[in-house]
Amino acid sequence: MQNVVLHYNSEMQKELWRNRWLNCINELTSLELQRQLWTNKRNSNPHWSFVEFMCSYFDDLGIDNNYEYQLKQGWITKKEFDSISAWHQLLDKYDSPKKDNYDVEPILTDKKWLMIIEEGGKAKNQLSAIISDEEKRVLFKEIDYKQYL
Repeated sequence: MQNVVLHYNSEMQKELWRNRWLNCINELTSLELQRQLWTNKRNSNPHWSFVEFMCSYFDDLGIDNNYEYQLKQGWITKKEFDSISAWHQLLDKYDSPKKDNYDVEPILTDKKWLMIIEEGGKAKNQLSAIISDEEKRVLFKEIDYKQYL
């Protein structure tokens, strides 16, 4: 009985992690969402900021070792990893202009950031070709940013 519970929890953890992962990719590849929420002075939710987008992806997902744990656990396949790896590396190496992660205007016009968004879109499309239809809905979900304004 205990093995069934552990297996269920493991599968549930995987599903929750993947859902958060796909949401993070969606947010980090939507320049429109970023422009609307990062620059809005009325936005008081800290999640809708450059700093939190990056923290949600790198820290909350626990991928600081280049997905080593998630690959080992089977939470992400090698093919899925390969589809986002180049984008992930660009994102990991990104430094905001003036090294100020709270000054979002220069980030949103930074050629490096715009290239990362473009590469992220390509990675997102590659990833979408190998995941389930249900996961594609999460990956491409249109986020109604107006509700946060």
